[in-house]
Amino acid sequence: MMDQVPAAMDKHFDVVQCHADGGILLGASNLTGRYWYGSLWYYATPEVAPDVEKCTAGVQLEAGLSDAKWVDTNKALVGLDTGGLAMWELTDNYHTFIQLHAATEHDDTVTSVCMCAGLPAGRRAVSSSADRGVKIWDLETFHSLYTYKAHAGPVWCVQCHPTEPDIFLSCSQDGSIFLWDSRNPKPAKFVEKSPLVSIPTCLAWHPSSQYAFAVGSEAGQVVVKDARVAETNPVSFFPHSRPVTRLEFAKSRSDLLASVSDDCSAVVTSLAGENACQIYKSTAHIDFVRGLSWFSADKFYTCSWDSKVFCHDVSSIVNESSLTPETLKMEINGHKGDEDLTDNFMDQSVSPKKLQENNISENLE
Repeated sequence: MMDQVPAAMDKHFDVVQCHADGGILLGASNLTGRYWYGSLWYYATPEVAPDVEKCTAGVQLEAGLSDAKWVDTNKALVGLDTGGLAMWELTDNYHTFIQLHAATEHDDTVTSVCMCAGLPAGRRAVSSSADRGVKIWDLETFHSLYTYKAHAGPVWCVQCHPTEPDIFLSCSQDGSIFLWDSRNPKPAKFVEKSPLVSIPTCLAWHPSSQYAFAVGSEAGQVVVKDARVAETNPVSFFPHSRPVTRLEFAKSRSDLLASVSDDCSAVVTSLAGENACQIYKSTAHIDFVRGLSWFSADKFYTCSWDSKVFCHDVSSIVNESSLTPETLKMEINGHKGDEDLTDNFMDQSVSPKKLQENNISENLE
């Protein structure tokens, strides 16, 4: 039904999510003017995005959106500025959006949504909000099962564990990171954020480890560390100069971590060796980069408030056998990677590979 498609694309792109069939889900908002609207789009051919006339499906939303995730192959969960969540289904061979459910239980903007792993597809999800709350949702009834308010400030991100359905992480404007286990009477456990030097803004679980995760900060810093042990030396690096907005590990290549930022850049960092090594950086965007999604082990998409969607192909880089910190330098603590600083950085860090090996065979405490 092409009459459902909005006449124009909203300016500010906040969400891009790759589909298993090769398409992308694009979420946009109009954050200027009298009314704040949003829209949801599907492009079976990502190369034509964001051309409105070439979209496969599109629908106007009642408000701006901050996050969206695929629930299964044809359903998406959307977090709205109103504090509501909505479930949209793609029907008619991906040409029509139909709203299946909607509920408004948060008292402020929904900042992130995440699907719980280890359950039948579409069973449960977690949401966070600027109202300081975290909610666990039953997506079959579309009502919240639990509401937690352990944080003292807006909760910017929630990330569900890759294999455990009851475990997730959250981070907040109050500077804290919590590890949650909904099976416990007191589900929240404080995670030591050191050496993070500022407020955490986004999170990503390491897909091949039970306990390792990455956290981005307002200062542009990224830290990869263990969720359990404060004494473990984490890996810390500064790929950006402004707040990190999203992090995601590559599909089937968990040694590659992509990050995007309000500094308008997209960066890929290799965690394969004994130190973090920046192998790719794009400054193609000219405004805040808010959307990030890996399509494969060597290709990912980004979207920005500049109304652009870019595909980043790093296959020629990740296949290089000679990647070293000397050939591809990165910024560490705001300085260019000179030899002395790099040596000092390496001495104070352990490799993510070693972190993964130490954690993989144990159980969560």
